[in-house]
Amino acid sequence: MIQLLDVSQRDSSFYIHYNNHDASKVDMEHYHLHDDYEIYYLLEGSRIYYINGKKYKIHENNLVFINKNVIHKTGTADFPTHKRIVMNFKPSIIQKHDHSLLSLLFENGPTIISVPPYRQKKIIELMTSLYKEYGVNDSDGNTYIRSLLLLLLIESKRLVEQQQEVEKEASISVEDALPYDNVVISNIIKYINNNYMNDVSLPHLSNKFHLSEAYISRLFKKVTGCNTINYINTVRIKEGKRLLLETDLKIAVIAKKVGFKNNVHFYRVFKSVNDVSPTNFRKQNTNNLSPH
Repeated sequence: MIQLLDVSQRDSSFYIHYNNHDASKVDMEHYHLHDDYEIYYLLEGSRIYYINGKKYKIHENNLVFINKNVIHKTGTADFPTHKRIVMNFKPSIIQKHDHSLLSLLFENGPTIISVPPYRQKKIIELMTSLYKEYGVNDSDGNTYIRSLLLLLLIESKRLVEQQQEVEKEASISVEDALPYDNVVISNIIKYINNNYMNDVSLPHLSNKFHLSEAYISRLFKKVTGCNTINYINTVRIKEGKRLLLETDLKIAVIAKKVGFKNNVHFYRVFKSVNDVSPTNFRKQNTNNLSPH
């Protein structure tokens, strides 16, 4: 069966469209291509993207970047209704010294980004501003659109780099990627496990992973079922128990070696976790190991 192909040639250097209706009204009957770049942001629902003969399922808060002159179309996924913003622009709207952004986002695509919750507001604000400015006819309109678009590309570049780093550290491929939440927490857990003897407080984790403290706390609880402080204490106490059993180190030394600032705090947390003090734990287990 021959697949019809629509070829679009836009006169304007920038175009944007927002849809929040029944998907059946905007499903593409034919594949198409155009000589400008495309950015697609799915606000709600799910969609199927067919790009260069491959099928991609697009989820809520996914950003899709499609290179110019690439054959593609969209179709209905699980439910017919969805909300999306799609924009197209020619490379001429971006100054040449910023064309590296186009190379990263479009040339080896399609690039598909899962926008994390803490960046969704920023992305939506930029797209909303672009949509509003698109309808304004004044001498400054194109300059403002160019500036907003450049900001959107920079934000997208940072998200791509962050997503690539997360995938690299977690040793997973794009095809087998875990949900974004799981990947983020997996990396935080790995960091805590390797650095529990140092500062792994919530403010430190926030600075290290460039995420807000509230976001980390909420996400950690959602993925693991426990809060960050309890997990950190569990890791530290587990190592403390090992040192109590396998070494003759003083308890004050062990407390500092596993990340507690003082032995009073170590005593309190240890007893709350094990229902026994570090001193009695060592005595009981030393006696159990002694020959009769």
